[in-house]
Parts: sequence; C-alpha cells; structure tokens
Amino acid sequence: MTRFKRTNQTKKPTAILAADWHLRSDTPIGRTDDYFAAMEKKIDFILALSEQHECPILIAGDLGHKSQWPNWLLEWTIEKFKGHVIVCIPGQHDLPNHRLDQWEKAGVGVLHAAGAIELLGPHDLSSDFFVTNTFCLHAFPYGESLYPVQPEGLSLPKIALTHQMVIEGKPEWPGQEVDKAAQLLKQFPEYNLILSGDNHHAFTVEYQGRWLVNPGSMMRNTADQEDHKPRVYLWYAETNEIEPIYLPIESNVIDRTHIDNIQERDDRFNALITRVKNDVEIQLSYEQNIENYFQKYRTEKLVKEKVWRAVI
Repeated sequence: MTRFKRTNQTKKPTAILAADWHLRSDTPIGRTDDYFAAMEKKIDFILALSEQHECPILIAGDLGHKSQWPNWLLEWTIEKFKGHVIVCIPGQHDLPNHRLDQWEKAGVGVLHAAGAIELLGPHDLSSDFFVTNTFCLHAFPYGESLYPVQPEGLSLPKIALTHQMVIEGKPEWPGQEVDKAAQLLKQFPEYNLILSGDNHHAFTVEYQGRWLVNPGSMMRNTADQEDHKPRVYLWYAETNEIEPIYLPIESNVIDRTHIDNIQERDDRFNALITRVKNDVEIQLSYEQNIENYFQKYRTEKLVKEKVWRAVI
C-alpha cells in the first residue's frame, strides 16, 4: 500500500505534478459521455488549483494525443492556458514520427511558440533546465535517458522530468523490460523528485525521503481504465512532501460493449477452429474442409471472412 506524507495545510505547494493529458478533439471508443466537456472540466480544475496556490504545473509528456492538432484546438488551448505557468516535455504522442528533432512541427511546438507552455528539452528547445527561486528542473523528454545533473552554484531541490515507461513493481506482462521506480531513485540520488510520464497507471514510490511520482493519465481513455482515479499531486519543496488531488469524474461513462464483442467474436473463431479440427474428413483439402464445415454449420458472415483471411 502506497504511503503518502501528511502535509501541513498552512504550507504553500511549490508545484502541481501531472502527466499524460492527451488533449484531443475526438472521442475515444467506449466513452458514452461528452468527452470534450469532461476533458475541459478537468483542465479547468487543475488550472484553478494552480491559481489558488500560485504555483506552476509540471507535465511529464504527452500533453497531446497526436502530434498534429486542429487549429481550433490549438487556439482553444492557447486561450485556456493564458496567464498560467505550464512546463512540459514532449512525449512520443507529441512528436511527429516520435522524433524529438521534429518538435517544432508539432502542436506542442506551436503552443511553445505562442507562449502557452514552456517546452523543455534538447534539439534547440528553449532549455534543458527550468529554474525558479525554489527548485531546479532538468528535462528528459521522450528518447532521452536520465543522467546525473549537478548545475553549478545551485543548491535548490532538483526535479527530473522524464517521459519513459516506469513501473511500480512487477512487470505488467511477461518479458516487459522497463525501469522500476525504486531502481531509478537508487540510481539517481541527485534528484529529490522524479516526475515520470507514459505509464497511465498512477503510483508513487518513496526511497530515503525522495519520491518518484507517476501521476497517470488525466482522462480514462480505454475500457480497462474504468477503475482509474485521475489525479495530480501537490509537491512541497521545503519538506519534499506530496499530496494527491483527485480530479472530478462521472460514473458510468465507459462502455465495454466493443471489448466484449471482440472477445465473443474471438471465442467463436477459436471454437470454430476446434470444431473444424475434430469434424472434417482428413483426406480432403484444408480449404474444402472449411467449406464443408460452413455448409454443415450456420456461421456468421464476419466469422467466415475472418477464417478465409487467415487461410489465404
């Protein structure tokens, strides 16, 4: 069970920690509500939190769902972000062909040029660093590996802002080769805080008073996120404490019908293959066996097409 530091409510947060907003103009399959309205509600909540505490918002990549944004969404975002300090790094979804050197051609490049966000990283981006009077941030966008940083003359708390797949504990599937949060904290003791994006599951890990925070996705974009609780974190630099702030969500807005239909179709297909193996004449050709089966058993057209595509 994750343990959170209990914060003193009289303290002033230093920054809001976020990741994987995936701003988009379309609606993901499986969402039954007004997705854009839900997205705007969460953005407004986070921006209001930033205004309330007078602190910047740090986003660990994938601000957008695609590298190219429609003009109206760019204009909407520029107007929405006006007056806020929003510091981002590019994630793979933000970059044309996942290429960091193409950032200027992306929607986040337009937002950076318009002053709506501060986009950090190499390849002629504004800077690898973002320094305030309370912390120093070093940027590691998609494709850039973490490494130790010790800026001269700076004794401020240090943040590594990274977009890479990091997991909390056991691999999510057999053979998954990614970094574990505790390993990164042990490997890079220079950082008081590592803020990571890309993994849409939210978690935090503490090691010797230092934190890795993976906020997870701002939106529930897939059916398997039905139980996900979108959140951001308040970070208090003075004591290096964090506090989860859960975003407003609605219940019963995710429909699994498309997932269930696919599963049912795959089950029928697997059952069909099994019955074909057990119910055909061996001396006939494989194609003739299948045709004979279709004549003997009533089979949906889509299933037939899938079988023939597998055979040809």
